[in-house]
Amino acid sequence: MALEEESIVQTWLNGLKTLDVKTKKMFGCYCLYCDGQAVGWIHDSVLSLREVGLDYLPEDIKRPHQEDSIQELVIPLDYVSAEWLPRAVQDTADIRKRM
Repeated sequence: MALEEESIVQTWLNGLKTLDVKTKKMFGCYCLYCDGQAVGWIHDSVLSLREVGLDYLPEDIKRPHQEDSIQELVIPLDYVSAEWLPRAVQDTADIRKRM
């Protein structure tokens, strides 16, 4: 793993340190797991969180259209310390468990 990649992944994990999160390198990205559920990807310094209909995210987090083949929310590194981020990751895991 390149030092820059390692640093970015660790930065995201530090922002989620209150959660049971892990990463696994896959397809040139890092799959993010929370409570054993695949909730998104870390790549190119962004977190792509699976779309599950959370209604409390900032307006500038663009939602995919229903017809888009990739249903993920692209969250820039600027939000790594956002108060809502751990809740969003945990809620995504909880919702995916029920699917």
